[in-house]
Order: sequence, then structure tokens, then C-alpha cells
Amino acid sequence: MTTVNAEQIRQWVNEQGVHYVNEAERYDSMMETFTSALFEAAGLHPGERVLDVGCGSGATTIAAAQQVGADGAVTGVDVSPPLLDLAHRRAARAGASIEFIEGDAQTYPFPPNTFDALISRNGLMFFDDPVAAFSNFARTLEPTGRLVFLAPQGLQRNEWIMAAAAAAAQHVGMPEGIGPDQPGPLALSDPDRIRSILDQGGFTDITLDEVVHSIRVGDDVEDVIRFVLSMPLAQGLLASAPPERAEAAIEAMRAALASYSGPEGVVTQNNGEWLVTARAD
Repeated sequence: MTTVNAEQIRQWVNEQGVHYVNEAERYDSMMETFTSALFEAAGLHPGERVLDVGCGSGATTIAAAQQVGADGAVTGVDVSPPLLDLAHRRAARAGASIEFIEGDAQTYPFPPNTFDALISRNGLMFFDDPVAAFSNFARTLEPTGRLVFLAPQGLQRNEWIMAAAAAAAQHVGMPEGIGPDQPGPLALSDPDRIRSILDQGGFTDITLDEVVHSIRVGDDVEDVIRFVLSMPLAQGLLASAPPERAEAAIEAMRAALASYSGPEGVVTQNNGEWLVTARAD
């Protein structure tokens, strides 16, 4: 039993995990160009040992295994059984030999001085104590081992979701629990906070680069509406609102998304991630 990160674990074991399993291919497609930037920065080589934290449905873990080859080794860790089940199945289909661990990366007893590189695609924002988490990462990396991860920038650089959310907020408000100083999707949106956490966690040579790309969110407006309404945060917000306000929020989202819809689907432009690199000190 543990109380560390208990609420985040509850969400990813249950509703968040199920949502991301159901939408795994969509999220992988949305993140494709960002993922390419992650692996370019990581520069994985054959024979290296890699830890993928917050590995989710396994897309980045499998890609890492393909890059390090049979002489390398890749471990993926996540708290979500539904996502890990999908990751196991995907890895088997890809013929990738990967160790998957169900565990909380903030506290998991990784062996010290083991991994050459630690990567993560939007998996490091959910810790109650991020300094403790990154200290744990620094311990399991080889001396001067490298850390490379992606984390979403602020709301102004999350157009793929804010296009709909800002319209809905006029009727039902914004969900709680997504601030830049609490566990959640925006916990590493402040570059100064990132540098402070990594410095305290035992990392040096810290660099942050902005990666901004367009994102194709869905086939058409109705596809994106279904996607947004499947998100646990949206479901909770709409369920707690009076029915007329909830319906007005959905209609507002539909109208807002129409301006992003075209022959290529629903595409937003202003989508930003921090690409962070550092070395264990």
C-alpha cells in the first residue's frame, strides 16, 4: 500500500488508463512529429540500456528497442495496468523484447547506475514530489547518463485541446487540477520550474528547446467532439453542470472546432512541447 501519488495512480489505473487505451493510436499520431524530435535528441545507439518512464501504451518503448537492437535492453515503467496490457500486446506484435514494470517511478527501486539513457514522452508530469522522482532517475542512470523528455507547454501552446476547451469554458468553466504547480499535464510547463527540479534532482547540462508543430486532432468536427467527450476531465465537468449548460458547452465546442476543419481533418497549429535534455551529475 502506498499514499505517494495515490490520486494520480487511481486515475491511471481507472478512467485515464481506459481513455488512453481506447485512443492510443490517435495520441500516437498526434505526437508523431514530437516523438521524432525526442528520439533525435536522445541519439540512442545499438547496445544501450534505456528506461522509458511513463511508457503508457508502449509506442516509444518499442521504438527505443528497435534502435538499441538485440544487444541493447529497454525497460518501460508505468502505473497503469490497462496501458501496460496494451504495451505488452504491441511489443509482441512488433517482435520487441522489452521488460515492462508496473510501478511508480518516483519510488520504484531501480538498480543504481544501470541505464545509459532515460526517455519519456509526456510521462513525467504526474509526481507529488518531482524532486524525489528525478533524484530516483539520476541514481539509476550511469554516471553522466542522459535524460531526454517531452512535456507540454502552457495552455496557450495546447491549441489541440484549448480550441474546444476555451469555447466550453464560457458555459461550464475550466476543470480543476491542471495548474503548473501540481501533478497533472501542465506540471512541467514552467521552464524555470523544470530547471529547478532537475538541478535539485541531481542533473546538470540542462537544456530546454521549444518544439512547436501542427496536430491533426481528428477526421472531422464530430470525430473530435467524440474524442473530447471521452476525456475523463471533460466528462466530469459536463456531468457536474446543469444539462442546458452542458449542451451549450458542446455546441460551443462544435462551432469553435469548425474553423479548424478542412480537407486534412481538424488541424491545430499552435501546439508546443518542451524538449528537455540533461545529464546525471
